[in-house]
Amino acid sequence: MTLFTTLDWLAIGLYLAFALGIGTYLAKRAGQSTEEFYLAGRTLPWWMAGTSLVATSFAADTPLVVTGWVRSAGISQNWLWWGMAVGGVLSFVVLAGWWRRLEVTTDAEFIERRYSGKPARFLRGFYGAYHALITNTIVLTWVLLAMVKVVRVVLQLPDTSWDIWIVGTGLVLALTYSFMSGLWGVVVTDFFQFFLALFGALALAWAASDALGGLAAAQENFRSLSQATTSFYPMSESAKVAHLGGATPAVMTPVWSHLAWWSQGFGAFLIFIGVQGWLNKNADGGGAGVQRYSSCKNESHARGAALWFHIAHYAIRPWPWIFVALASLTLIPESSLPLLDNGLPDHEAAYPMMMAQYLGPGIFGLMCASFLAAFMSTLDTHFNLASAYLVNDCYRRFVKPNAKPRHYVQVGRFAEILIGGAAAMMALQADSISGLFTLSLSLLAGLGPALLLRWFWWRANTYTEIAGLATSTSATAIMAAMGNPVPYPLSYALIVGIALTVMLVVTLLTPPTDRALLQRFYDRVRPAGFWGPFRSKEAPSTTIPLLVGWAAGLALIYGLMLGIGDLTLGNESTFHFCLAVLGAILLKWAWPRALPPL
Repeated sequence: MTLFTTLDWLAIGLYLAFALGIGTYLAKRAGQSTEEFYLAGRTLPWWMAGTSLVATSFAADTPLVVTGWVRSAGISQNWLWWGMAVGGVLSFVVLAGWWRRLEVTTDAEFIERRYSGKPARFLRGFYGAYHALITNTIVLTWVLLAMVKVVRVVLQLPDTSWDIWIVGTGLVLALTYSFMSGLWGVVVTDFFQFFLALFGALALAWAASDALGGLAAAQENFRSLSQATTSFYPMSESAKVAHLGGATPAVMTPVWSHLAWWSQGFGAFLIFIGVQGWLNKNADGGGAGVQRYSSCKNESHARGAALWFHIAHYAIRPWPWIFVALASLTLIPESSLPLLDNGLPDHEAAYPMMMAQYLGPGIFGLMCASFLAAFMSTLDTHFNLASAYLVNDCYRRFVKPNAKPRHYVQVGRFAEILIGGAAAMMALQADSISGLFTLSLSLLAGLGPALLLRWFWWRANTYTEIAGLATSTSATAIMAAMGNPVPYPLSYALIVGIALTVMLVVTLLTPPTDRALLQRFYDRVRPAGFWGPFRSKEAPSTTIPLLVGWAAGLALIYGLMLGIGDLTLGNESTFHFCLAVLGAILLKWAWPRALPPL
């Protein structure tokens, strides 16, 4: 095991000094108003907003959960999140531009821009509280849990008695500069964190390659692994069992056994890309995405931020982690892994074990600093975002609507402390990052269709979203009470199907939104789709450019992602890179036509 040296502590100390220095320097500017504290004055260029979003989406949990998936189920298990590019591409084609045109602070504020009456006021307040206290808190919980696992390994802690100190110290560090500098501090430190984290991931991949005898030897080693482990696409369950040497498929109750194909292998893949990939809680951008897009200089910068985020998030960043995960199958035997509370090996711990065993002095410290940076980056974003929900959509909207700007900033700062405490208590009770991830997806699974319908269909109303949210949450709770008889992701598709049916019936049985409000919304945003009663006859149709841009964006993102994966594993990559080039050409054509100027 590598022990901390003076160089390692120096690397960590320099990062902490930098982060706290940024917080102190930007505190005065961030404290001027909520627009400065939550939106950085709406002045961010695309490269800063996009990089901040990439950094936010990577926390200490991310390489751990990816490692756990690769070791236990193979590379193809990453389609659980890779599939989300199917809907995510819409953000740089049109949605990011629409959000910037709307000039909201949070996606909850959207509700009263799009819907009218008391139901809209209720739903906005409910979303503000729900996202602040539940969805963001779940994210904070798994981020804290991941950091606990990393610190246990790198500091070689013998038991769990140190967990409360680990969680508490992490919270204090992240809260300190988030409390002072708001989104300004978040985006500046995120920019630095992205490159530090990428360097650390590449350094560990290089060290893992060297431990296996070099890149060529490592790639040869990967070819000796089972096809079920190294295939980019899921295999049928029978083939997977054969390749993994008798692994047992997921156990299902007799009621659902005839649908087992949809819960594993290629059937699960189809659900990941065909249902979860675009009908999920982030279907139209997600809270952090909307905050970054709304913080950009203009709609062009917002779309550019979304494009850069998707390229970096899906194509660039995952492959060093996957490389290390594959190497760990040889270098970290299952028998050496720590055990979870249920007695099973904790495959997620293999990543920090690789760090501790194969990185030398200085580099090991930089890697730990990159984990600390990633950890703090995600925490501070969700502290700031949860605070924005509470202040903008609850406190200012319903409790004290006419206070001075600095008053709301102070309330928001103390709201971060409240949210941090709730997440810390949850983190001390949880043990599985992956389990929290799928829970967060299921809770809001049925809301995904409503999040898209509200942009593309004028008839969607407040009750559409209420029905989707209520059905999704209720179905998830009922399945949990029944012992989850339907395995993931089949359960996800089932929840979406039930919620979509309910919300369409409810929509058609309830009155539409006030037409004057809908006309104002359309004139400001110019959304595509079914807006016939509000669109002038002279307005150009954007449907075909939008669909071409969507397909082109998918070709670009997935072509780059799989092409870089081919290079990483030593496979032929020509087809995937040609697909990416074709996608880039078509996207260039569709870009100005899918979102023409107002």
